[in-house]
Amino acid sequence: MKRSTLRLWVLQGAFVLSWSSGYIGAKLGTQRGGAFNLLFWRFLLVSVCLGMFLNVRLFNVSWGQIRHHAIVGFLSQFLYLSCLYVAIQNGLPPGIAAIIAALQPLMTAALSTGNVGERSGGWQWLGLMIGFGGVSIVIFGQYNSGGQRVGLVMYLLPLVSALGLTLATLYERRSVHTQSGGLVLPLFIQSLLTLIGFTAAVLYTDTLSVPHEPDVLISIVWLTLFSTFVAYLSLWMLLRVMTATHVAALVYLEPPVTLVWAALMFGDVIHASTYAGIAVVVAGLVLVRFKRPTVACTS
Repeated sequence: MKRSTLRLWVLQGAFVLSWSSGYIGAKLGTQRGGAFNLLFWRFLLVSVCLGMFLNVRLFNVSWGQIRHHAIVGFLSQFLYLSCLYVAIQNGLPPGIAAIIAALQPLMTAALSTGNVGERSGGWQWLGLMIGFGGVSIVIFGQYNSGGQRVGLVMYLLPLVSALGLTLATLYERRSVHTQSGGLVLPLFIQSLLTLIGFTAAVLYTDTLSVPHEPDVLISIVWLTLFSTFVAYLSLWMLLRVMTATHVAALVYLEPPVTLVWAALMFGDVIHASTYAGIAVVVAGLVLVRFKRPTVACTS
């Protein structure tokens, strides 16, 4: 196996695990702390760490870069995470949240049709639909097993998250060749602007408090290291070497990983339908990945 191929497989594995870890960390932290408070402390820690690392390079940032990363940060961090964390805090299981958010690949494929380089072929569409079928098998199996009932709005919030991340992915994909500064600087700008948003959120909801519980403290560090640094850096790195549709297809692996992870960590029960759904998801992902698009990407 070539080193570049191995590196790509490792990067994709890191992407799936790190994004799945966000659902687990969200449940761990919101059980004892509010969603906005948890996210405030998370992005405060992220911004401090990245700010110390970048140091004087921050003075070279242009207003154009700030505007660009403000849009990406709002869609992929503030909007995406707010909706997911509020839903999980209000009783939506992490695995179910991941499954609903896995609609993102279909959104990405649908919104990519106007871009020649990103246009999805028939085999890709078939693979995406098969993957969504696997996701549906998992969610119906879990729901029919007598899972916790929550309000309809909580099921809709992950859809908003998926839409936000889809728009951010396509926007970043179109702009990635025109933006400079590497990967760390953009992540800092996005995180700092996101921190401003969550500061306003905790002040508006009057939920700001200093965390003391071990679970919350562990969750903040967890979410900072894995669900921010590894997750977002791996996302933007993949977007530089893969089409947005291919990257989005990896999202289909997050629900099965999250369900298994939650079962091991929180004792959630996994039913036979879940295993069947995982198999269908993998089949759809293989079809998407190994069948070439009808129009080759020129990036």
